Amino acid sequence: MPTVVRFTAAALLVVLAAACADSRTTPSTPLSVATDTLPPTTDTVSPVPTASVRPSSTGHHPADGSSLASCKDADCEVEVRAGDRLRIDKRFGVQRITISSLDPDEATIALLGFTGGLQAEGANVSISSSCVNGRCRDEGKLSLAPGRSARINNLRLEVPYLSRDHAILRLTPR
Repeated sequence: MPTVVRFTAAALLVVLAAACADSRTTPSTPLSVATDTLPPTTDTVSPVPTASVRPSSTGHHPADGSSLASCKDADCEVEVRAGDRLRIDKRFGVQRITISSLDPDEATIALLGFTGGLQAEGANVSISSSCVNGRCRDEGKLSLAPGRSARINNLRLEVPYLSRDHAILRLTPR
């Protein structure tokens, strides 16, 4: 009987050593050892499933992901949603770009700039200036659609992808 116990203990050590040596075995994988049978003589290792990167439904992967802060220098490509606000360095004459609304045909963009310093070209552009208690600012609005670009001061705006719930916005300084 002691020989069987030693043989079973030795078999258990071999199985445990093989499991520890295989880096693909996760700690949560249970090991089962039968005390009355020998382990298989051939090593068969089942691959452990790995997490996969889920591609976006757009097929596009914006260079800066969803990091709106990357647009501060006006050189970015980000995923945006309605209500998102991008703060832009004041040297571009634009304080903030807000995604007002998205639908499959166009994105509506709201602009906030410095008095007299906001100029825009594109579809459905409107700009107005106002002063309250000596504080003046420009406010504007424009529309963007895939295949059409717009300009705010010396910034180019494009929307390579657009849907009802998100879009990819690309800003480039000109």
